[in-house]
Amino acid sequence: MQDVTLRLLVRRDEAFLRLMLREADRWRLPVDAPRPPLTEILADPHLALYVQSWGRPGDDGVLAEAGGEPIGACWLRLFTEESHGWGYVAPDVPELSLAVAPGWRRRGVGSLLLTGAVARARELGCAGVSLSVMPDNPARGLYERLGFLKVADVEASWTMMLPLGAGTESHDASRAYVQSADPAADYVDEDARHRAAPKTQR
Repeated sequence: MQDVTLRLLVRRDEAFLRLMLREADRWRLPVDAPRPPLTEILADPHLALYVQSWGRPGDDGVLAEAGGEPIGACWLRLFTEESHGWGYVAPDVPELSLAVAPGWRRRGVGSLLLTGAVARARELGCAGVSLSVMPDNPARGLYERLGFLKVADVEASWTMMLPLGAGTESHDASRAYVQSADPAADYVDEDARHRAAPKTQR
């Protein structure tokens, strides 16, 4: 396999993050299926908030490259109680989004990106990292292997969190969510996971 390297995300990567947001949102599409126009994706304010005005305080993450070309990204963004994504836990816990270009899926790039982004969050001193994932998304297994735990159900998705530090807000929120979660819902249907299409964020 061609060498894959990671670098930190910068402000000029917003255009690529928009492409990755589309892959994350439309994860059930086959690799060779036509993608909807970006304008359709960004017209949804709940999706646009993950990438709009990229480079604001708290934005961070890593980008994967092969041969100098971007092939995936795992980005971190802080939200507030008033404006947040599906995987919001607390204002001191960035929400993580992950996507890999269709031609690079199932080649270890997602694992490389996720590990790199979590390492970056630790370096930044984040109290934890959260995300949103649909329970039938194969990426869920990747998150669970890295230690993410389900802390809430939000609409049709799971909110998952990986505690990293001693931030009081995030840990209190995590404990409250975990106490209300149904332990039986942690069961993973391995057959269903393999039947599902490649998946990134939601």
